[in-house]
Amino acid sequence: MSLFVVCTTFATVYAISSYVFLRKPQWIHRKRQTAFVVRHIAHRGGAAESIENSLLAFDKGLANGVEMLELDCHLTKDSQAIVHHDFALNRTTGQIGFIRDIEYDRLPRIRGNIALYYDSDIIISSDNNNNPDNNDLLRIPLLKDVFERYPTTPINIDIKENNDELIRQVSDLIQQYRREHLTYWGSFSHTICRKLTTQNPRIVRFCSFKEAAGIVMAYWTGLLPFIPLTPGAFEVPVPGIVFEKITKNLDWKLKILFYLAERALNNRSMFAHLQRRGIPVYVWILNNEQEFEYAFKQLGVTGVMTDYPTLLHKYLGSNKHEFML
Repeated sequence: MSLFVVCTTFATVYAISSYVFLRKPQWIHRKRQTAFVVRHIAHRGGAAESIENSLLAFDKGLANGVEMLELDCHLTKDSQAIVHHDFALNRTTGQIGFIRDIEYDRLPRIRGNIALYYDSDIIISSDNNNNPDNNDLLRIPLLKDVFERYPTTPINIDIKENNDELIRQVSDLIQQYRREHLTYWGSFSHTICRKLTTQNPRIVRFCSFKEAAGIVMAYWTGLLPFIPLTPGAFEVPVPGIVFEKITKNLDWKLKILFYLAERALNNRSMFAHLQRRGIPVYVWILNNEQEFEYAFKQLGVTGVMTDYPTLLHKYLGSNKHEFML
């Protein structure tokens, strides 16, 4: 038998097998059991409708149909796990300093008016003049305060720094408040994600950038149906208004690179395969009806992360989509 025939036969069998198992992964993989699936995720609690990562934002988001809160964690100088996105305090509090250098009791309150993180021309207000009680909800919250206030709400935690003590504390709090079945955690950093899995493999972890890139590469080479996957959730960006604002000043070559990456990443067939394996697909950050429609109807995602919970709640109220999980 010639080498050509051998290679052709192997390529044919490989291509057919990959095609079949892409659509029927349950034939070679046991489907994961998910404790919950959600459609509606509030990014930082709904950063365009209230003061981000505050109890005020979380309350407002949950009042507007949010099914899962997304938040970010850092560690203070006195080793308190707090909810805040930036390493620095100036954007949200108006004071210069880094969270890691200040004890929790000395942290300034969040300002009542802050610029939206991706558009400094948009100012988000807490409406303190109309409701003075909101002042109590504008302190940078401890993670444990969030867990106590929302005991049955699914929460997605982005670990923002490679800090073993932070990872241990977040894990301990999740266990203390019996939230292992209600919590996702993860990071852009693959190093942090490996530490999270080591610290507590029972908590569902979303993918790092490296893992997401590996999954995309495996899909386009036909290997994805055959490989085991560690992350329990696939969370990736879908370009929209936020993406356009952040990348508008980039060199055109980088814009082309981002466009090609988006074309490779956002693929309905790949998303369907992951969901058939019990891995939910959540995309971020989408902020208008056109973007919601693209994510749910064209890409077939499990859920959407948004800065505008009210808009997504309205959209989901008039558009029904079946879960693929």
